[in-house]
Amino acid sequence: MIQFASSLARRFFLPNVLAALSGILLTGFISLSCVNAQDEGHRPKLKLSTEHVFFNQQDLRGWHANDMNLWSVEDGAIVGTGGDVKIKGNQFLWSEIPVEDFRLTLKVKQVPFTANAGIQFRSTELNSSGQAVGYQADVGKGWWGSLYHEHGRGMLARNDDSGEKNIHQEGWNEYEILAVDHRIWLAVNGRITVALEDPDGELTGLIALQIHGGPAQRVVYKDLELTHNPRLAMAGLDGVDLLKKLKLFEAKKKKN
Repeated sequence: MIQFASSLARRFFLPNVLAALSGILLTGFISLSCVNAQDEGHRPKLKLSTEHVFFNQQDLRGWHANDMNLWSVEDGAIVGTGGDVKIKGNQFLWSEIPVEDFRLTLKVKQVPFTANAGIQFRSTELNSSGQAVGYQADVGKGWWGSLYHEHGRGMLARNDDSGEKNIHQEGWNEYEILAVDHRIWLAVNGRITVALEDPDGELTGLIALQIHGGPAQRVVYKDLELTHNPRLAMAGLDGVDLLKKLKLFEAKKKKN
């Protein structure tokens, strides 16, 4: 009789208990999964402009170069120089933050004035030497405020201030770069130097600072401020005025 009761328990009671326990565990798992899914759904997305520091004014974390010995931070500014030594080939310091539509403001000073440098944007590294392909906002005598396409299509738009009356030789010059879709504006010291619609251009890439190959020089970049997905405004002009500038520059380009 005892043996028969034991057999019944094994046949009917234990399976039901196991089924109940399985249901409880499964319900708990589903509940936990739902909670995790809800947490995941409410988790804020990272925003590059707020979660990542473009330049911390203390060191070069978040930046890299083929030759880091050429780059340093002094008094909150990025300095590129080889001292009294000639620069062997163009050298670039790359930010690791990608940009699409953006506005970048900064100040640039270069000694001697006859040297050359630039600010790459929406660019990529060409090879292990750290060379760049992409847009460059030009710096240097005869080139300030012009738009060049490094290792690509060459000069895209020249600053018509050929006498560079608006440039502070060997002093600080405020540079502004605004890129929205295929439209690009450059300004130096509050004056628009380039307004261009370039349907063949890159829409994404990196920012890099340049020391041009050649004689010994020192270029300093400071007060770097990067804004992603900016409103259409720069150099004291709003979107309406910037679009008017774009039409004027495009009309002038067609005449030439």
